[in-house]
Amino acid sequence: YPGMELELNLEDDSTDNLEALAQKLLADYNATRPVNKMKKEIEKTFAQVYDDYFDWKYNQDKSRDYSSASMRSTKAAYKNCFPLHDRTFSELRHPDLQKIIDDCKLKHASLELIVSLYRQMYTYAISYELVDKDYSTAVKINIADDDEHGIPFTDDELKTLWNNQVNPIVELILIMCYSGFRIKAYRSLETNLCDLYFKGGVKTRTSKNRIVPIHSAIQKLVKRRISVDGCLLNVKEGAFRIQMYSTLEELKLPRH
Repeated sequence: YPGMELELNLEDDSTDNLEALAQKLLADYNATRPVNKMKKEIEKTFAQVYDDYFDWKYNQDKSRDYSSASMRSTKAAYKNCFPLHDRTFSELRHPDLQKIIDDCKLKHASLELIVSLYRQMYTYAISYELVDKDYSTAVKINIADDDEHGIPFTDDELKTLWNNQVNPIVELILIMCYSGFRIKAYRSLETNLCDLYFKGGVKTRTSKNRIVPIHSAIQKLVKRRISVDGCLLNVKEGAFRIQMYSTLEELKLPRH
């Protein structure tokens, strides 16, 4: 192979020498295979790494069931990264990733999904030695959070939600309906299962230390969610809001 030409001795054309030469060539070829394979892996495009990551998360991971809303959110975030699709993943740097966020005209929640996708793809890529550094860590959203205020569900709408309580997204919607905190608060809310109360909140000094009893209707939901996820909300509020809207659409319920 290239670089080894001077080591070949072709003057002695005896059978023994030719056999030894063949064995050496085969050994040298096999020695280059791992390098070539590694080079091929490193040269994967953003789209190829995304496909591998998506399969790794949603198909290979049997530890939990992901909702169709979660998968659609991931796919939507990927589509919004289309300028990166054909770029070599290992060659991407912070400015490349940040430009996608800065140029995107969508709402804050959609940008959060893109940033979340970056983080998860780099976690996957580092685990499989496609890159050795996470260039998404400093990516930020440079617009104000356009959080929306909701309106209460009707009795009929609540009945529909209760009929679908096994859905993880619906489960948290029900918990929110019976506790009254802002979506963001559920990421850090203290959940006391012994004395059955929530403590926390966001925005004002008073709301940050608010204590709310866990309503009897949702106690089983709260205990189940904590036992499965270890917390009430394990994604950013914007990402959950998109999943919530998608789920409500599936159930033919209006946004709230």
